[in-house]
Amino acid sequence: MRKFFTLAMMLISLGITAQQMMIYQPSGGLNDGTDEGGINSGKDSWTNRFSPTTNYGDIQYTAGSPRSDCNTSDYKAYFQFDLTGLPMVIDSVFFGVTHAPDTDYCFSNCMADFCFYYVTEAWSENTINQTIEPAEDRAFYGPRSIAFPNNFGTVEYDITNAYTYWMNNPQDNYGFTVYSPIIGCNNAAVLFNVHTSDDVDSTLRPYLRIYYNNISTEEHSVETTVVYPNPCMDRLKIKADEFKFLSCYDLTGRTVSLPYLSSDEAFDTSELPGGIYFMKIETSGTIQTLRFIKRE
Repeated sequence: MRKFFTLAMMLISLGITAQQMMIYQPSGGLNDGTDEGGINSGKDSWTNRFSPTTNYGDIQYTAGSPRSDCNTSDYKAYFQFDLTGLPMVIDSVFFGVTHAPDTDYCFSNCMADFCFYYVTEAWSENTINQTIEPAEDRAFYGPRSIAFPNNFGTVEYDITNAYTYWMNNPQDNYGFTVYSPIIGCNNAAVLFNVHTSDDVDSTLRPYLRIYYNNISTEEHSVETTVVYPNPCMDRLKIKADEFKFLSCYDLTGRTVSLPYLSSDEAFDTSELPGGIYFMKIETSGTIQTLRFIKRE
């Protein structure tokens, strides 16, 4: 197989590692209470004190706001990602969202500091509302000032510490909530108003950008290889010098078929169910295991 592109050279004997990046972006899911933030089952919603019994788990936006002391117009946004199979040892992780423009009008609470708080008990995207909000704990991100007017577009927030905590304590991963602890009178107040995993436009859905190190223990120089695009749809390619494909398996360890299409210089992933997979290849006498995500 011909050479595509060499991402990096690392000298393992000197302890040098090459950084890789992946995007983990869930899609909407079934919105029937089973969605837990997996690649095909995004989990996000919001609660509204003005309409305390309404559930918003299947709409295309979510919102957080300051706390209001003059009316019931305040909101909390909720998000959760299933981290099963994602890199354990990471350099940094960013939570990416696309903000809706906030440019029309604001009369009070037009600037506020927003925080991300750990959620500490289970919640269902299909039933959550203001009357049954899950318990929450300390803030792990913020304060982040947001002022009216704004049109941020896509913004990435550093949640490395939270990701690391959830990886080390998976039983505590109930996601997080976003709002402002600032108390005042909300009258068309500034919002943390972003698109959700249910948006029909997949480019607007929340995601995690994960930077991690590909570490080998060989005592000689090797070229780091990368699979792309990651996540993939119908095709998966490898950036490397000559390589030998060994096997592909899912999270349960079951071997799956991954045909190679010489005409495309790519692997055919069209028949794989959506999920996380591992590809084992041999390059320059070194066996590497590469992680990739297949999107439905």
